[in-house]
Amino acid sequence: MLKPIQSHETKTLTSSQTTYLQVPIGGKLHSIAVRFATSAAADVTEAAIRAEISRITLKINGVDIVNNTPAKILDLYEYLSPANVSGNTGVASMVELNVGRLLYTDPAVRDLFGIGTANVNNVQIGITAGTLSTIANAQAFTSREMKNENLGMYMKYLEYSQSFNATGDSTVDTLPRDPDASYLAVLVNPGASGVISHGECRVNNNQLTDKLPASVNTLESSNKRHTTPSGYYIYDFADGNLGTRLPMLGVNDLRFITTFSTAPGAGGYSMNALTLHGLPANLAG
Repeated sequence: MLKPIQSHETKTLTSSQTTYLQVPIGGKLHSIAVRFATSAAADVTEAAIRAEISRITLKINGVDIVNNTPAKILDLYEYLSPANVSGNTGVASMVELNVGRLLYTDPAVRDLFGIGTANVNNVQIGITAGTLSTIANAQAFTSREMKNENLGMYMKYLEYSQSFNATGDSTVDTLPRDPDASYLAVLVNPGASGVISHGECRVNNNQLTDKLPASVNTLESSNKRHTTPSGYYIYDFADGNLGTRLPMLGVNDLRFITTFSTAPGAGGYSMNALTLHGLPANLAG
C-alpha cells in the first residue's frame, strides 16, 4: 500500500529551550522525520544538527519511543548502512526518528513496525536546542498508510548514560528487562575521549558473548551487514532475520562488561539501546 508523505507544523527554535511538534493522529505512521532549516528555509548540514541540537524525543501517548541526542540517532542511521539505508552519512537537514524498522531489508517486515494510531491519543516530538547559530526552525514530516490499526509492535531507541571515567572494565547490569522487549543492539558510545578495547555480554549468569577484541566485534557486525561508527563498540544481536534478537522474557540478569583502554572523560559514556517491543519471544524469523 502507498505511504503518502505529509508535512506538519513548523516551529521556531530558541537556544537552550525545548520546542514541541505535534504529529497528527490517523492511519499507521512509518517514517517520522524532522527537517531542520535556516531562517531562509534552506537546508542545514549534518554537522550543524550534531552541534546545535542537544536532544530529540519522540513520545507515543506520553511514553518515550526515542530519547537521545541527534548525533547518536544519526549514528544509528550510519550503523544500518550500507545494506539498508544508502545515505550512511545522513541526509542534509533531516533526522529520521522511526529508525529501528530500517534494520530489516524486507519492506513487509519493516511495515510491521509502523505506529498504528487507532488507540493512540498523541504523538509528540520534543526538540531541545543547544546554542543555535545556523538552525532556526524545525518541521515534522511523516509517511503514513491509511490503515486503522492499534499500536502494535514498535521500536525504541533510548540513551542510558554511564558515569564511568577510568580504564578497565565497566560493568552495567541496569538496562531495562521489560518482558515484552527484545534487544536488537546496544551501541556503546565511548564518550569524549574513551577507547574501547573489548566487550562481553552475560545473560542470567551465562556467557552470551565472550570477551571480544573490538576488531573481532566490528567484523561480526560487518558480517551482519552493519557498520560500526567510529569509536563505538556494538553489542549486535540482530542480523536482519526477525527471529534473531535477544528477548527479555525470563531474563533476570543482563550484564554488559565493556573494557576501556583509555578513559571516557568526565562526562562518562553512553549505552544506546535499540529494542523491539510487542513481538512474542518465541516467534522465529
